[in-house]
Amino acid sequence: MRLVMTLKVRDEADILEDNLRYHRALGVDFFVVTDNGSVDGTSEILERYVNAGLAHVLRVETGTLRNDEEHWTTRMARLAATEFEADWVFHDDADELWWPVQGTLKQAFEAIPEQYGSVVAPRGEYVARPDAPGPWFERMVYREALGSLQPKAAHRADPDAVVISQTHEVVSAGPDRDLWHAMRPPGRMLHRGTRATSDEQEENGDRPEVRLVWAPTHPLRIFHFPLRSFEQFRKRTEIFLRHGGWRDTGRFRRLRYAYEQGRLEELYAELVWDDSRIEEGLGDAELVRDDRFAKLLPQCPDPFSGAPAGSVRVAPSAEDLEREQAEVDYDAMRLMSRTQRFTMLQLDRSRSRLDELRTTLDEVRGKLNRTLGRRLLKLTRRLRQRKRTDELAAPASAPPEDVSE
Repeated sequence: MRLVMTLKVRDEADILEDNLRYHRALGVDFFVVTDNGSVDGTSEILERYVNAGLAHVLRVETGTLRNDEEHWTTRMARLAATEFEADWVFHDDADELWWPVQGTLKQAFEAIPEQYGSVVAPRGEYVARPDAPGPWFERMVYREALGSLQPKAAHRADPDAVVISQTHEVVSAGPDRDLWHAMRPPGRMLHRGTRATSDEQEENGDRPEVRLVWAPTHPLRIFHFPLRSFEQFRKRTEIFLRHGGWRDTGRFRRLRYAYEQGRLEELYAELVWDDSRIEEGLGDAELVRDDRFAKLLPQCPDPFSGAPAGSVRVAPSAEDLEREQAEVDYDAMRLMSRTQRFTMLQLDRSRSRLDELRTTLDEVRGKLNRTLGRRLLKLTRRLRQRKRTDELAAPASAPPEDVSE
């Protein structure tokens, strides 16, 4: 089984080396990376992997990569399937580490039954800690007890893969197919006869087909390390503000104000958890101490030493494995439930807003039609009046000459 990981990066030198080293040791055979104009040493790290035959890098110089995220991730997913012989593909961020419940990443994917084409992994976020000497992962050993982010999905390699969300949910569809038409449900039974028959859909190549079905097992979780130091926070802020494509509202407006007013350190201090806050979080069961990554990373060999992919494995005790699997199962289902319900809430609100806009549009159109009608009527009356005035002002025709004499 060949496992390929994709990445989109921009100035991630503080964590990228650890990320690639860890994932290689846990089973990743190859990396497909989109480098969005890095200038901090990220490109040099990637070049070493390319030279070692472990990575393929797409260099993209654009300030709109986030706006086109699904496009670039789709491109990497298809490259993994068509050019780099992947069996499974997962899409990562530099600050995310995929962790198997047991064994290696490769073993986790191999254990998924053949009829399932995708697997969901919950994400747990590690809280920021005060800056201190030493590696970032030695300080960051406290995470949320339960995830707060949408889960992410990995999938079997597919040359027709299309990424449809920023959490890297993937469907299988041809390059020219209409995703909406392919994925929409059949509708109520009473009205299904108005659609093409299944045979017609198959013949036309547009029958909805769900190949990448989520597996009902959760052998993986994701550790997320978004804030690792003030310097990293400052750099990410500058990238967001200059190239991120964020809407200038809410927390991003606050971030911009803090940056422009020279108060970024104050904002960062609010995000950092000191010892007293950590103790309170542990006491409230909001946080748990989890230093497994910090302990495992030093065991991961140099990727260029010749060590094979999957040379390091997670090996919990039977008791820890049972507890870990129960936690991951619960967290995955909890996050999927919340994501589905929130999506439905957004859909309902969008529908209500659309109805409001349609009503407003109808009112504006009616008012415009009435206004135009009145103006047209006035114009018509003026033209008629002018015509009558012109007719009255015209000189009378001279009588015909008598030519009888």
